[in-house]
Amino acid sequence: MSKYDRQPNSGTGLPGSKYARRNQIDFTADAGDGRWVVADESGWDGDQLHGVRRSRYLSMGSVAISDADAEPIVEEIRKAIRLQAPELKFSGAFAGPKNGQRRLALSGLLEPGGALHGRASVYLIDKHYFVVAKLIDLFVEEMLHKQGRDIRNTGQARKMARSLFTEGPRALGRELFDRLLASTVAFASQKNKDQLVTPDDFFDVVDEAWARSYRRNVTEVLALLRATRQEATEYVQEAFEPGGMLPQALEPLIPAVRVVTEIWSKKLGRVNLLVDDQKALTDARFDEIETDIRDRGHPEFRYLSHGVHLGHLRRGRSVEHPSLQLADLLSGAGYAVAECYAGVPNPAGEDLYSAVVPLIDQMSLLPHDEPATVARPTEPPATKRIG
Repeated sequence: MSKYDRQPNSGTGLPGSKYARRNQIDFTADAGDGRWVVADESGWDGDQLHGVRRSRYLSMGSVAISDADAEPIVEEIRKAIRLQAPELKFSGAFAGPKNGQRRLALSGLLEPGGALHGRASVYLIDKHYFVVAKLIDLFVEEMLHKQGRDIRNTGQARKMARSLFTEGPRALGRELFDRLLASTVAFASQKNKDQLVTPDDFFDVVDEAWARSYRRNVTEVLALLRATRQEATEYVQEAFEPGGMLPQALEPLIPAVRVVTEIWSKKLGRVNLLVDDQKALTDARFDEIETDIRDRGHPEFRYLSHGVHLGHLRRGRSVEHPSLQLADLLSGAGYAVAECYAGVPNPAGEDLYSAVVPLIDQMSLLPHDEPATVARPTEPPATKRIG
């Protein structure tokens, strides 16, 4: 008998009616209704995407594998590293300076000849770039759309976001640029449900940034942003209206699930997605993701192709699904590599670099087109840069 045999009320660790419908209780096994893919994250902070205690990246690790195929792999890993804990987790078994040999074993799983080679993908979100992209998406794009201008399909929105992100720190100074990001998060996130941060507060920072900018590309983007006071006011009125659903505009986990679905559907056709349970992923949010995918909507600035096919979209607990434990290892490895090469000393990132970098997907939400570069910090990182 498998140690993962189901219990009567298992399926999620999240209580309440919001997490009742999309729980995967049974072991997954690939059949004629599509391949199973599992996904887990590392570095999630909800919609609080900027601050000294916040991680710079969100790493979404995904593996095309069912529980039936994952169980013997997990047990083999546990025996190889002599793990006694009930779950296989990156943070507990592979992070830290003393786990180099365990990381070597993990690299072997991901590299050619390993059990997970060809089955694994890492989707990275640079949270600071995500905030800048949202400035364009929520306000500038909305304003120009009312004028009949399409800056999404033409690539202009992406160009604006990249210009502001890459040139902003020099054009404004690091302190003011960081204040612009922080004020965006304070204004647009769920914590502002009482609207303590007003449009006037937000635009005071925008106006200061525009006045200080001395780079043309940045100045032009900020000039457009200054003209979006009406759109920003409408946003807080609609987002926080009584009885409404709190805004998820700055929640990166939701578009990440969409993109992971696209990544694997393009490779495999119809896929069933099992995601580790997170409080942001309510049944209602899953419904929205499913509708968006099936209506061929778009996650952020990345457009879903016409060939994306989603079967089941479910949540589960890693303690009950060995496939999710493998996704945890991959998400942790991706996060370690990203943080390390953004300048945060991290022996796990150094050790796993060669195995993880080839797995970083081209659709990752980064401010450049070379996923292997991961980060281009204003100051040179303490460690060598990827690439």
